[in-house]
Amino acid sequence: MKFLPLSAVILFFLVFTTSCAEQKSFTLPDVSDYEYPAIVEIKDIRVGVVTGPYGDMFVEAVLPSLEKMGYSATLVYYSDYTSPNLALAKNEIDLNIFQHYNYLNSFKFENDLALTAIMEIPTVSMGVFSNKIISVNDFEAGMSVSLPDDASNLARALILLESAGIIGLNPMIDKTKATISDIISNPHEIQFVPTKAHELVDSLNNSDVSVINGNYAVSGGLNMLDALFQEVLVDNYYNVIAVRTEDLNKQFVRDIIEVIYSDDFRRVIIDPEGMYAGFQWPRWFHDAE
Repeated sequence: MKFLPLSAVILFFLVFTTSCAEQKSFTLPDVSDYEYPAIVEIKDIRVGVVTGPYGDMFVEAVLPSLEKMGYSATLVYYSDYTSPNLALAKNEIDLNIFQHYNYLNSFKFENDLALTAIMEIPTVSMGVFSNKIISVNDFEAGMSVSLPDDASNLARALILLESAGIIGLNPMIDKTKATISDIISNPHEIQFVPTKAHELVDSLNNSDVSVINGNYAVSGGLNMLDALFQEVLVDNYYNVIAVRTEDLNKQFVRDIIEVIYSDDFRRVIIDPEGMYAGFQWPRWFHDAE
């Protein structure tokens, strides 16, 4: 029978006892390690808007009911489509109301922002306008067309022009991501001029035709009834109210959703004498009738 050397026995004993000591010092995580910070509710809501009717919609159709709940609101105005989402992500505002689903989703993924849409709202559509012609049948060879330069609204404008019979897009692509290079039929040899969305109304002075987002058309003094052609909105192009994803459980978000579902909101929107009567309604608004 062989015996281990004394030194080996001592080494084994030290390793064993050290291992046991380390195991005894190990502690499981405490429940408190997983607790979220306490939710800090707000009563003065900072609302980011751009030029157009949606700030007015919030003030006229949403804010009165919120005030009855004890809220106040401060509107923060932006001149472009980029700033309101960046400001929301930086906690400079608490929500914004200016953009459709496609734009929000594209922007937040491109910029790695945790933003979420909480509600679709009645929306004014994109339109084709001109100071030179009075019908989409009047296009002439070589005319210039200004249209939004951001990816989601550029695609939207191209889809609108295709619907009007002006161009044809490649049928094999996802048209919500269409670019000018996806045009396969351009019988009028139109010259396309990508332009900042907030400059499209002014572009009517330089371009033969402009495809303009409804909010900028309305705020720029254009009458949607004068559009040569208007889009019929699909789900991804209804405007939304967006908040930071981390705020989804806050009471002000729940209260805003409740207000928008209310009869008071509906009365303002469907008023035949009001500015929103010509807006297109999201599916939930029809379902609630």
